Amino acid sequence: MISPSEAHRLILHNAKLFSMETIPLQKAVGRVLREDIKSDRDQPPFNKSLVDGIGISYDTWQKGQRTFHVEAIIPPGVAPKPLKDLSHCVRIMTGAVIPKGCDCVIPIEQIHLEGDTAQSKDWTMIKKYQSIRHQASDGKKGEILLKAGCRLWAPHIGIAASVGKVKIKVSVLPKIAVISTGDELVDIQKPIKQYQTRLSNSYSLQALLNQAQLGDVQIFHLRDNQKLMLQSIKNILSKFDVLILSGGVSMGDFDYVPKVLSQLGIKQSFHKVSQKPGKPFWFGMAKNGKPVFALPGNPVSTQICAYRYVIPYLKKASGLEVKQEFIPILEKVNIQSDLTHFLPVAQGRLITISGSGDFASLAQADGFIEHESHKAQNLWPYFSWRV
Repeated sequence: MISPSEAHRLILHNAKLFSMETIPLQKAVGRVLREDIKSDRDQPPFNKSLVDGIGISYDTWQKGQRTFHVEAIIPPGVAPKPLKDLSHCVRIMTGAVIPKGCDCVIPIEQIHLEGDTAQSKDWTMIKKYQSIRHQASDGKKGEILLKAGCRLWAPHIGIAASVGKVKIKVSVLPKIAVISTGDELVDIQKPIKQYQTRLSNSYSLQALLNQAQLGDVQIFHLRDNQKLMLQSIKNILSKFDVLILSGGVSMGDFDYVPKVLSQLGIKQSFHKVSQKPGKPFWFGMAKNGKPVFALPGNPVSTQICAYRYVIPYLKKASGLEVKQEFIPILEKVNIQSDLTHFLPVAQGRLITISGSGDFASLAQADGFIEHESHKAQNLWPYFSWRV
């Protein structure tokens, strides 16, 4: 058996970038950016008023003048004329262009207006350039505003729109096949008998992958028939970019998955990881470079392995940085074992589960930590349900 860290390293070593596509900006939320977004002009592109008020010459104020004739009104979105008389002022709105001759804006709250006359209130104190955002103070033309390799959330979409990006380059969403195996499994839409098990792993995996927004997922179920399994997986492999199997990888008489994958020419990277739950975990690569994850069928094992290994692969192949989060645990973790243990936690406290089939207890957790008994540490590797 190899360690979880070695399994992680091998998986990421095989993660090759997915191809790119260009899509409309409105459809890019949650996608992974594959181009640098540069400013097409200075930001802001002009000296901008930050408040509603009057624009004046600071030198005129310094000479003691407190009453000004309103020479013009400047709304946003117009190109103003220069201030003709430096003893005058302009009425200016938030976001409007500061005209030449003005280098200070007095907020409207500090002004008394009557007709074409503006007078500052007695207590008004001002500074040169106050309430003005200077051209290029947020960024210069050609400056990178968004770097390739980030997830496009609402603020990123706004930034891309601000530089006129109608279409944007992103990572293609891979077609992912989630394949459950086992004669005992029954779909949730069908009646179930006492000795059967509902097909829950496929739905949890599909939900995880949809939540991560890293692929286009389709569910399959295969019975424990080696010949039919061979043909079905061969067909699925020809149509999908990533295969994630659940079940059939242990040592039972009907655990055909490793043998079938070998018959299909899928090269095994490893089978069995020194971990609990999820020890029988299998990973390999097809000749065409497609990854195949074969997860143990117990529900907790399936979910833990998907969060610990599948999601990091998809992130790296999409162009995202794979980061490790750490948290403190508010109680002593006392497990003496050669295996690495994945322990469900909620707000830094351990959640007790009865085994790898006790998936109901996972609802009490917000994620899990990775525990190695030979390591004494204050912060533990943490994997959140919120990917």
